[in-house]
Amino acid sequence: MQQMSFTDQVIFCQECFQTIDGKVDTLQYLSDALNIPGYFAKTRRKYRCLDGNMTDSFSGLGILTNLPVSSRTTIALPSSTADGGRIAQLLTIELMSGISMLIANVHLTHLLDNHALRIEQMISVLKEISASPARYRIIGGDFNAEENSTEIQLVKERGPVIDSASHWVDHLFIIRPAAEPYPEFTRSETVLDQPDTENGLYPSDHFGVHAHLLVPD
Repeated sequence: MQQMSFTDQVIFCQECFQTIDGKVDTLQYLSDALNIPGYFAKTRRKYRCLDGNMTDSFSGLGILTNLPVSSRTTIALPSSTADGGRIAQLLTIELMSGISMLIANVHLTHLLDNHALRIEQMISVLKEISASPARYRIIGGDFNAEENSTEIQLVKERGPVIDSASHWVDHLFIIRPAAEPYPEFTRSETVLDQPDTENGLYPSDHFGVHAHLLVPD
C-alpha cells in the first residue's frame, strides 16, 4: 500500500463562477493561488449578479490536481426545468505507472423534495463510471443529500462504496474495485470551517471535506 504524497492533490470544486468573457474565473483564481492545474466544466449559463450588475456567466464544476490527467469528459445528467444543466465531470488521473483512477465530480439538484431526481442523477453517474477501465474510482462533490438520506444509501449500496468521508451534504466515496487490495481513506476531517480573522468571511457557504487516500502499489 502507498500513501499518496501530501504534494499529490485532488480538489473537487462546485459552483465555479466564470464570466462569459473569462475576466472573472474563480477556479482559475484558485489554480493560480495554489499553483495546481485546474480543469473546468462549463454549465448552467445564465445572468447572475456580479458587483451589482447582471452578468452573463457559468456556474460549473472544477477539479484541481497536480497529478497527470490522461482523459477528461462530462456527461449530462437528468434535470428539471426548475434546475437544469446538471452535469458530472469525469477525469482519469495516473497515480503511478499502469495504475489510474477515475474521479467523478458532481453537484446534484438542490430542489429539496426532488429525491427521485437526485437518485436518477446518481444512477447515471454510477452507470457511466462502471464502464471506466480505471482501476480505482472515486465520486465526490455536493450531493445536496445528507448521509442518512435515501440518495446516499443508494450510492453506498449500488456503488458499492467501500469507504467514505462526509460533512453535511458533501461526500467522498471510494467505489469498490474489481479485486483486492482496496484503497482506503486513512483519515478525514472537516476543513475551511473558520471565518477569516480580518473580515469575518468564510471561504464558502459549505465547509470542506479533507481526506487522505491510501492506494495499493
